[in-house]
Amino acid sequence: MAFVLDLTRVNPERAINAWLVYHGISKSSLAKELNVDPSFITYVIQGKRRSRTVHAELIRLGIPEELLPSPGNGPGRPRVKKD
Repeated sequence: MAFVLDLTRVNPERAINAWLVYHGISKSSLAKELNVDPSFITYVIQGKRRSRTVHAELIRLGIPEELLPSPGNGPGRPRVKKD
């Protein structure tokens, strides 16, 4: 019998956490690898913080992009166009 882990049937945060557990990766080890605070990794996974750099690094480390929240448009508020 083959075991298939369908992470599309759970919310994104649970899917990423399940993927990390399955692969034996802790959030604290990710934080050390990326030189960020462990709480920042948690916030990125929850979608509360966005960082294109961290998003790209998580993909580079092997986390499937479709599990990660969107990296957003970058830091700060959008610029106001002056006429």
